[in-house]
Amino acid sequence: MKKIILTSTLLLFCLINYAQSHYFEGVVIDDQLSTPIKGAIVTIKDTKHIEASDDEGKFVFNQKLPEGSLTVLVEKEGFTTNIFFIDVSPGSKILAKEIKLEPNKKELYSRKVANREIEKQRRVAEKQEAERIAAIEKELKEKDKLYAKEIKRLAKNKRKGKVDEDTVVVTYNEPQSTTTTPEEDTYIITEVQKKYGKILGVDPADLTNIELYNLIEDWDNVPYLYGGNTKNGIDCSSFTQFIASSLLKFRLERTALQQYESKSVDTFKNRGQIFEGDLLFFTGVGEDNDKLNHVGMYLHNNMFVHSTSNRDKDGKGGVQISNLNDDYWTRKFLSAGRIIEDN
Repeated sequence: MKKIILTSTLLLFCLINYAQSHYFEGVVIDDQLSTPIKGAIVTIKDTKHIEASDDEGKFVFNQKLPEGSLTVLVEKEGFTTNIFFIDVSPGSKILAKEIKLEPNKKELYSRKVANREIEKQRRVAEKQEAERIAAIEKELKEKDKLYAKEIKRLAKNKRKGKVDEDTVVVTYNEPQSTTTTPEEDTYIITEVQKKYGKILGVDPADLTNIELYNLIEDWDNVPYLYGGNTKNGIDCSSFTQFIASSLLKFRLERTALQQYESKSVDTFKNRGQIFEGDLLFFTGVGEDNDKLNHVGMYLHNNMFVHSTSNRDKDGKGGVQISNLNDDYWTRKFLSAGRIIEDN
């Protein structure tokens, strides 16, 4: 009899405990790629409840949670933290279908660089395939010439009544491709890419940030005007601010010094680490001899675009492309800067 009572009591406890437990689960996804995020840390603030998302982005809290309004933090390196609230009541089951994490500026930049490298490799593969096809076509033409010549020789011998035992049989076996099959879409090089590829000394196909070069083309030779921010005249920091706003949807600070000191700009001096889109800061441009007072944006091959009061070789100031290796700009160069995160 005691055994029965004990078992019944234990069963009753389990049922009560289950009824009082709370259940919270969800899926963490990349807001840009719409793909699951593995290893995101989900924390119930001010508690010891912590879970991590699995390969499918899923996480589950199946232990008892405190009742009431709880703050949930979802974190992952390279992403902005998502904070939201849940209301927990006895026996509640909370399902968060999609918890989106936005990549931060640094992560977006890394993806952009990776995508450019993939695009570059695709271009190389296309070029190799085109060369392979050209080689095949050349060999086929040579075979055709040999075949036509042989036909003429046979016809001539036939007219003379000769029996030819040395007929040449022309055969051709297509070599196996060792390159990746190019995508079906044909990549069209724009006139702007051709123009700036020539100016920068690079393959036009490598200029994948077409929006940037379209913008530069649109503002080319706009005159320099201190404090200006229109096509009637624009200064250096307004121009870099405009590029960041137009292409990155990101608002840089107004002056060159403010951009240099910005928490959203990671400054560094190693010129070997400069990539397209990085800012370049200079001192002593114009009348000031030692103050940081100029900024431009790096492109390729030590070339950068900026709006300057200095005259180029054609005597023109304003928006133009200059060479960082020129003695003048080398002496004035202070630092590079990379936009890494939101203000």
